[in-house]
Amino acid sequence: MDTQRDRQVYLIGIGGIGMVNVAALLSEAGWQVAGSDSAIYSPASELLEKLPVFFRTPYRAGNVPDRGACIVGNALSRGHVEVEAALTRGLDLFSFPEFLRLFLLPQKKRIVVTGTHGKTTTAACIAYILERLGESPSFLIGGEPKDFPFGGHCGRGALAVLEGDEYDSAFFDKRSKFLHYFPHVLTMGPIEFDHADIFASLDDIKKSFHLLLRLLPQDGTVVANGDHPVTRKVAAVSPCRVVWVGADESNDWRLLPASDRLCWRRKGGGEGEVPWALLGHHNRLNGLMSLATVVEYGFDEASAVTALQGFAGVRRRLESLLETKNLAVIDDFAHHPTAISAAIQAVREKYPNWSLIALFEPRSNTTVRNYFQKELALALAQAEKAVIGSIYREEQIPATQRLDLDLLARDLSGRGCVFAHMANEAIPDWLLSQSLTEPTVVLFMSNGMFSGVQARFVEGLRRSSYAMLEGMSSIT
Repeated sequence: MDTQRDRQVYLIGIGGIGMVNVAALLSEAGWQVAGSDSAIYSPASELLEKLPVFFRTPYRAGNVPDRGACIVGNALSRGHVEVEAALTRGLDLFSFPEFLRLFLLPQKKRIVVTGTHGKTTTAACIAYILERLGESPSFLIGGEPKDFPFGGHCGRGALAVLEGDEYDSAFFDKRSKFLHYFPHVLTMGPIEFDHADIFASLDDIKKSFHLLLRLLPQDGTVVANGDHPVTRKVAAVSPCRVVWVGADESNDWRLLPASDRLCWRRKGGGEGEVPWALLGHHNRLNGLMSLATVVEYGFDEASAVTALQGFAGVRRRLESLLETKNLAVIDDFAHHPTAISAAIQAVREKYPNWSLIALFEPRSNTTVRNYFQKELALALAQAEKAVIGSIYREEQIPATQRLDLDLLARDLSGRGCVFAHMANEAIPDWLLSQSLTEPTVVLFMSNGMFSGVQARFVEGLRRSSYAMLEGMSSIT
């Protein structure tokens, strides 16, 4: 492909938030972007409408152009109608991380944010700090940052902030996405088992991270979660210096206890604090990891601290949908027992004496299976009521491998937690039928859209004469 003559790129699978952000980044970088998907739903549809991007649904061979590059989403494989059409027409096929490395990143210093949890929030926070410092960074974030129009942006500056996913790149490239990015600074959060469809064990995931560490220059920097034992062990073999961040006193940047502020102490002296609106210990740690990354890169700490203030976070990360004197509805992306537990603890911190209804959609390739059977029960048991929605693509999971709902019900009941399982579509009416006699938090958790049940529940409350809406302070 002659990139000087033909700057056309076609995205097969453009309908996910991640690919929408890729489209935004490429469009700002001067590429003519088009794409397709089986269907495109909110919020991706509204975001795409704001971009100079031509897109079609559903998939058809005739959608595929005769020239230009083709980026293939990693959910697609051989036999897909548009993949076959692109191969027949002789188009150059890329995964999106490979395309970015080849055509957008060569002139950039790269800050890559990795780990099983916290990548999106931390990457968004680093980009926010750098933007407020006047650095005009490029960035690619896997969610919807509240402080930017899109999660993808081509900045004028020398830095690029990239959310580094350990998931594979494409059907023809089974390497983790982050192995394409060649970081100068690597931010490494907790490393746990996930993605059971492509990784056989935690050791397999650790191998990908070890390969990533080999790509760091000797004058690079790793900013790592020092509280997490697996991250500690993996990062210890870094070829460059490692800066540890966490609540334990052994860390270089130590997170201090506080619920309404971000407070820290640096090894060797120096303390600081800033106002912090994001809920939970995990988000305070994400904030401190972000600040440490920027400062350890070389920016002035006082300026970075000032720039950090006001960070609004990312949509669907403990996002408040409704709040009254007696009822709060919160939406979160949690899809792993550790993240579920962190979300519940964050809610408990803000609403310590309220009852909690935790609703979870098993959707990831790990949580639809029984790999985390016990861990899921332990996480959900922190709520008074736990509701499991539809198991995503349940019919494709062998019964011997599938999440055992009967066992989950017994485990939760034994721990004093009321359990229910129902199809997603039934959840809004079930919630509206509940007789809530005490202040209550309704917490939705899914890495998908949960069939839109969150919005339907809130809309149902609006239409009803629901007593607990008295004293409403905000609906967003």
